[in-house]
This record gives sequence, C-alpha cells and structure tokens, in this order.
Amino acid sequence: MHNIKKLGLKYYKRQKAPKYNQKQLDQMAWRCRKLRRNFIDSKKFIVMDDEKYFTLSGDNMPGNAGFYSSNTANTPWNVKFKSKQKFEPKVLVWLALSSKGISVPYIGTTDGPAIDSNLYVQKCLPKLLAFIRRYHADNNYIFWPDLASSHYAKNHHYMAKSTKYTFCAKTADKVYHGGWLATTEQQLINRIKQQLKKFDLKIVQTMMLEVRKKLRKIEQQGPFSIL
Repeated sequence: MHNIKKLGLKYYKRQKAPKYNQKQLDQMAWRCRKLRRNFIDSKKFIVMDDEKYFTLSGDNMPGNAGFYSSNTANTPWNVKFKSKQKFEPKVLVWLALSSKGISVPYIGTTDGPAIDSNLYVQKCLPKLLAFIRRYHADNNYIFWPDLASSHYAKNHHYMAKSTKYTFCAKTADKVYHGGWLATTEQQLINRIKQQLKKFDLKIVQTMMLEVRKKLRKIEQQGPFSIL
C-alpha cells in the first residue's frame, strides 16, 4: 500500500455502465452523428417515452437497501432480511415527454417479469398519440422510443441506453425519498401520481437539452464519456 501511494496511485471504484461489444462501439459515433445532423435540428422537438417498475418497498433504491441498528442480533428478522418473490408485485409507470410537457401517464399493476407488446399497444400508444396531437400537431418533432424488446422486435437500444434521460428514475427518487415505502399497491400508485404532478417543466426541458449535448459528446469521445 505504501508503494502504491508513493507512485501517486489512488483507488477508484468502478462505475456501472451498459455493456457494449466492439461492433456497437465502432458504430456508436457515426450513428449519433447521423442522428444529430440529419434528424435533430435546433428547431425540431424530441419526443421520448420512458418506463419504470416501482415496488412497494423500493428496495432497489440506495436509501431503502439497508437499515440502521445498534445491535443486529436484536434486530427483527423482517427488518434484517428482505423476502423477495420470484415476480414481486410492482407498478408500471409509462409516459411520453418533450420539452413542451409530459403525457398522461399509464400507471398499472403487473405481476409478470416485464411489459408485453399487447399492453404497450393497447395502453401506452393511445396516450402517446394524444400527447403528440396536443403538443406537436405541426409534425415538427422526432420520436425517439424507449426501444425495449416489448416495443420492437429489432432494436439498437445500446445507443438509447447511453443518451436516454432518466425521468422515471428521477420520479423514483422523489417517490422513495426519505426511505418512504408503501404497504399497498394503491398507496404506491397515489404516491407516484402525487410526485408526477409536482414535477417542474423546467427540469424536463433541461433534461431534453442534455440529450443533444450527449449525442455530440458520444460522437466525439465515445459512450463512456457521458457516464
């Protein structure tokens, strides 16, 4: 350890990042360049959709992952251990957004592993179309979908993972703030709706502007430059 310090080396924790193969890395720069130059001009609006699953406990959130105790031996088992079902009941939140606003969200319960294409077509797409008719009737927009497997059979979601804003992740931060947890699905749904109503449009506009900046940065420095 002394020799390492003498060499001026410091220990850094590895960051989590999407996994890319070499072909994806090679294609990333020119795909971003083509998208930015050919489809996204300064006057065109970007419409995106986002989705996230929320659990009652929110144990996937950093603030809810652990517990405080002065003596773990006396800590109740239901605090010390988190029992988890194979397919834990969860609430799906889907919405579309642009710098002009946010769509009416789809919020529904699901017990399965993931959203399927039927649910997306029947519940989500009508809300997307209504959002476009309300805010982008002039057709001066480009739709950048989430590209989850339930939406499309073929996709190149690796680029979307790099540039995608995290609106639903920001919503989750607000929902579970302070270690909040729900005891029922309806309580969780009400909490999500409450937090979505509080979102400042300026935050959404800033996030959408970041997409353009990220595209340029990936084009010049590669996908890991924005992490």
